[in-house]
Amino acid sequence: MLIKSIYIRDGLFERNISFGTNANLIYSEKNSCGKTTLVRFILYALGYSIPSTKKIKFEKCFVKVQLVLDNRKCVYLTRESNSTISFICGNEEKIYVLPEQIRELHSKIFNTENEEILNNLLGTFYFDQEKGWTLLINRGVVIGSIHFNIDELVRGISGKDCSGLILKEKKLVADLSKYKQMFSIAQYRDSINEDSLIDDTYQEKTDIELEQLRMKQSSIRREISRVNQSISGNKKFQEFVADMKLLVRTDEGQCITVTKDNIVGLNDAIDLLIAKKKMLSCELAAVVSKIEKIQREQEKENDQLSFFESDSVAAAFDKRIVSIPMNQIVIKKEIEKIEKELKSVRDEIAKISRSDNAVVLSLYQTIVKYAKELGIGDAESITKKYLFTSNLKELTGAVLHKTVFAFKMAYIVELEKHLQIKLPIILDSPRGKEVDQENIDLMMNILKRDFSENQIIIASIYCYSFPEIHEIELKENLIDQLVVNKEDI
Repeated sequence: MLIKSIYIRDGLFERNISFGTNANLIYSEKNSCGKTTLVRFILYALGYSIPSTKKIKFEKCFVKVQLVLDNRKCVYLTRESNSTISFICGNEEKIYVLPEQIRELHSKIFNTENEEILNNLLGTFYFDQEKGWTLLINRGVVIGSIHFNIDELVRGISGKDCSGLILKEKKLVADLSKYKQMFSIAQYRDSINEDSLIDDTYQEKTDIELEQLRMKQSSIRREISRVNQSISGNKKFQEFVADMKLLVRTDEGQCITVTKDNIVGLNDAIDLLIAKKKMLSCELAAVVSKIEKIQREQEKENDQLSFFESDSVAAAFDKRIVSIPMNQIVIKKEIEKIEKELKSVRDEIAKISRSDNAVVLSLYQTIVKYAKELGIGDAESITKKYLFTSNLKELTGAVLHKTVFAFKMAYIVELEKHLQIKLPIILDSPRGKEVDQENIDLMMNILKRDFSENQIIIASIYCYSFPEIHEIELKENLIDQLVVNKEDI
């Protein structure tokens, strides 16, 4: 992939910059002229979430980059905000939402749909001046919120799937975070003095009383429902008997028609049930009134968190906390259990990622090759496990600088074999404080010999010796030309 050109417009000023196919030097005689800003604009134009520099807010700029892919297709990416980017290739034109669709966009540019490769690409070909030369990024931050993880990259290249274990790991991490917060709250809760002004039993008593009233409310409602059914049943029976037009013969031989009014005792029973319903309704109203009163008091107490002064807020908070049952010992045991399970899952992920892996062997051999050339180690001092190390305390100065370079060059070599494309190599300020000209020459010689077909972009105040190098000189400001005609863009 080649970065052919980039156009940047900020308000009334613009700059159009072309890049050469091989080595490029973004150069200025002094610092703070926009070298790092230009490098970051390139990455921003590729869709990455890149932090702005002090002088320019990227999201307020119009940026357009022209790429030439390895299949000879020409691609234009246009970005006017943090949230979207436009992709144009021939007759194909599409708007991608960022960051949600960045992998879909990059799959078209970098010739792969493998998520773990796409997530870690930037950490291989880009050296950030702040982190890239001071941190051996086999895991960690590349720039801004973009991370790199060597295990993910190796899995992506070798085609090993740990998706199930990774989902389990994420869930365990989330659960562990929750339990640790619970443990902190439990510690605070137990530290509250029980003899203070806080009435520890007040909330508990109120909750118990409220629950008892609700149970009583439910019981009364069930009884009222039963009484209603009895009244309804008796009235239906009364109507039923009256509708039958029954005749009753008295002892005197007189025949009397049975009506709902002369059925002895039934009306009294109905009246009794109605009276009982009225009593139950009064009792229910009293219970509901008590429940509402308690709820109003609780709401009033909760309002303290919003309207009372800070000392009252703290008191109200403490009052709530002490009412929550929490056991430090139980929570601590759960934390230990999750931590143990999480370690087991991570060990399994690492085992799958690293074992019986031709990619690991190839990476290791390339790292050793460059390490020997740079004078920082050999096969005896560098083991395969060192590829995944996080222990960097013994690495300082030029040794760390060259180690970073050796690792990243190995990543690029392995990726290019897998992707069948050439990646650009972007180096921001490769000459660190403790790196002399001799060590710079060693690194540049590797680039000239093994990466002659790659586009190399270097941002620096120093000059570098390449057979052919395209210089982009920045004077006072990066964007220094007045906009002539926006319609030409």
